[in-house]
Amino acid sequence: MHVSATELNKQPGAILNAAMKGPVVIEKSGRSFAVMVSYEHYLELENAFWGTLAESAEKTAQWMSPEESIKFLNDE
Repeated sequence: MHVSATELNKQPGAILNAAMKGPVVIEKSGRSFAVMVSYEHYLELENAFWGTLAESAEKTAQWMSPEESIKFLNDE
C-alpha cells in the first residue's frame, strides 16, 4: 500500500490499521519517504538482520586458541 504524507495526516487510524496487515509506503512529494510496518514485522526484520550479520561474522572470524586466549587475558 502507498499513501501520501497528507493522507497519513488525514487518516492516521486507518493507515495504522493497514500497517498491521502489511507494509505501508509513505510518499512525500511523490517519492517514497518512509515505510510503516507493525511492531511484530519490525522485530522479524531486525532479528533477520542481526542473525545474518552474526552468521557473516562467524564465517570470517579469526578465533583464538584456548592458549592464545589465556595469554591475552594474562597480558592485560
